[in-house]
Amino acid sequence: MTALQQPARAEGPLRPAVRVPFPVVDEVARHCLQEEEPETVHIEVHLPGRLDAGRLRAAFAQALRRHPRILMREAPGRWYRRRYEWELTAEPDVEVVSFPAPGRDALRDARTRALTEAPPLSLSPPIRLEVVEGAGPVEGSEATDAVGVQPRGADGPQIRTAQGTVLFLTINHTALDGPACLRVLATAAELYGGRDNSPADPPTRTTESRPVTE
Repeated sequence: MTALQQPARAEGPLRPAVRVPFPVVDEVARHCLQEEEPETVHIEVHLPGRLDAGRLRAAFAQALRRHPRILMREAPGRWYRRRYEWELTAEPDVEVVSFPAPGRDALRDARTRALTEAPPLSLSPPIRLEVVEGAGPVEGSEATDAVGVQPRGADGPQIRTAQGTVLFLTINHTALDGPACLRVLATAAELYGGRDNSPADPPTRTTESRPVTE
């Protein structure tokens, strides 16, 4: 799908919005798009603790500005047009980060939305980030290391309470792919944590001189 390394949008409030023709892959995906079969990419990130809402929103908004090619929407046009264009925007049209109410079925509902509700192409950017905190008690045998176990009564089943946070990044696949949005997510994590997440340089090996034996 569309990569992030495309010409940046024009700067300045008085300049018209920059339009970029759909690449061939986006064009084919757009012509095949059907409302009953949303084209989405769903990425889950499981974290062990809670996040600060304001700090996360600020970090993600700044990450979007560092990758301006993701700030785009489908340019309006007549329904019978044969070619499509992306319209680059200076700022998001909508609030990307949301915090659904926690509850017993919060994780299940977020996964369902990721599969059935694609972010609209008409709003910039065509992605959303849902933050599910304290997903609530979950009965059953499945558990991970980040999930605590508490007894419910002397002879009752075990009840597991989620202690962490799950990030649900949903992408309209007609516009973007997973690797492109993972770069944005990595930038947001870098800004949120105040650390550089770029790969470290490989260790350098020192050559040691060996004595020559006769």
